[in-house]
Amino acid sequence: MTVAFALSGGGNLGPMQAGSMVALMEAGITPDLLVGTSVGALNAAFLATRPGVDGARALMEAWSALKRPEAVRLSFFTALAGFLGFRNHLISDQQLRQLIRRWVEIDRIEQATVPIAITATDVLTGDGVLLTTGGILDSLAASCAIPGLFPPVSINGRWLVDGSLSANQPVLQAQALGATDVFIITTAAATRQRPPRGAVALAMNSVSLVTSRDSRDQIAQATIWAEGNGGNVFVIPSSEPVAPTPFNFRRSASLAHASYERTAQWLSGHESEAALALVQKEHKPRLDAGYG
Repeated sequence: MTVAFALSGGGNLGPMQAGSMVALMEAGITPDLLVGTSVGALNAAFLATRPGVDGARALMEAWSALKRPEAVRLSFFTALAGFLGFRNHLISDQQLRQLIRRWVEIDRIEQATVPIAITATDVLTGDGVLLTTGGILDSLAASCAIPGLFPPVSINGRWLVDGSLSANQPVLQAQALGATDVFIITTAAATRQRPPRGAVALAMNSVSLVTSRDSRDQIAQATIWAEGNGGNVFVIPSSEPVAPTPFNFRRSASLAHASYERTAQWLSGHESEAALALVQKEHKPRLDAGYG
């Protein structure tokens, strides 16, 4: 059997996934495969180079210590150039790339201790792209490249942007790589009662609504496949916090802790009996031939 963690996008809600993974691993559920989208890809890459519960705890600590200037540096001149059409983005990805270098201890995807796959989207065709080899820096920068905000990244002759546009919940991708049991780790926030303030926040929220609808369809497909092939799809319930503004990282520690508590609660309930049964099974990593 192959157990996979499928990590969704979610921007600065990423610490929620760290908390959930600590709870899962403390219960004995560890991944043989990590598949990530956008911030989920960054979290997956961190864990892929620091496997186990200690790595998940280190990820929680890294999120808790993260400050906005370390992840995003806003520039009036870059934003103005993008607005006037002289650039294809409003925010440089320089800080993001520096963060990736600090958090991810490999140069290439195939060097990961735990196999990892990263989703992205072809900006010209809209097709989903699954990256299982190649440079980790460009791959993660592409997966996190929110269109219009961050620049697209050229990889293998294709211009790639945010993987959330094609696979926000990369469960089908995990199954395609041989996963029998998939734990989907989301960053779902509470339903908004009014539109978010700010043009960027409103645009990102609108994209999130569209990708959430597509995600439900993909999870339904994955569940049908799993039921017919002796596997399982588990959607880890979210703590559903009120979402912070897009570039606010001050709540990272509380977001991670709330998700840890919610996942631990789920694991202690009857609805997770099948998940806990996996802990008792001896499973060997089994990936489709040709991976990597």
